[in-house]
Amino acid sequence: MRLLSDLIEEAGDLALSGKFEEAVDKYSEAIAADPKNPLAYIEKAAVLKSINRCAEAVLDLDSALKILPDWSVSNEDKERYDLFYSMLLILKAEALLSLQKYDKCLIVLDSADSIRGADADSLVVRAQVFARQNKFDEAFDCLYKAEEWCFLNSDEMLTQVWLLKIHLAKDFGNMVAPPYAEIIYRNNHWKKPTGTADELFERGNNLRDENLMYDALHYYDACLEANPKNRAIVLFFKGIIFERMKNYSEAFSCYSDALAAEPEAEDEFKIRVRWANAKLLRGVQ
Repeated sequence: MRLLSDLIEEAGDLALSGKFEEAVDKYSEAIAADPKNPLAYIEKAAVLKSINRCAEAVLDLDSALKILPDWSVSNEDKERYDLFYSMLLILKAEALLSLQKYDKCLIVLDSADSIRGADADSLVVRAQVFARQNKFDEAFDCLYKAEEWCFLNSDEMLTQVWLLKIHLAKDFGNMVAPPYAEIIYRNNHWKKPTGTADELFERGNNLRDENLMYDALHYYDACLEANPKNRAIVLFFKGIIFERMKNYSEAFSCYSDALAAEPEAEDEFKIRVRWANAKLLRGVQ
């Protein structure tokens, strides 16, 4: 009788070579050899998910999740066990997302988060559920929380979070300024951008064009720290962002600082017009 480890290894090799159907069959053979070993179920589910057989993947993940509590785990391994168990729940949630079973997906994510708190993986899946339900504020809140988690813990997921944020901003087609983005901005839970003042200014402009308001502010702030030659214009664009978010007090402050930065004559007029408008709207007489 062939060893279970040999069957799983052979199935993995088949999957790596793109022979997915054969890999699934080989994993099924491994499961038949030992129905109480969760590893074959898990690896089979991963292959099934990659070929869009998500309903079957959910069933195999459920089988693995039922087996895991029977494992004997020492106190020293409890943290790793919790991490593994919650990871499987998130994999199941991803499959349910693909099946458009959004309510079930959120329930599974709640279970994963109850084990060790929401991490970037969980928050990214939750964001995608909310986005597909057209709950964009909730979706972006999740992405900003995921970004914060990456800054405070591990940046492994950071690029994926950024790309998804930009993608959803294009789908949303509106100003992105969810409540949690402001919390991160105020608490300075950001990874400080690097580059020249010109590079930071250009990136801030791009993010503003993409409607990612707090991201743009973050780059403008970094630009200001780099002592740009066009300081008045950077402050002016910061003011425009705050004005768009109807934060007229902050806008007024930015426009005031822009005027104090001695702008060029052709820029001073447009800054002063915005300054006067913000002054009126914030109730200053």
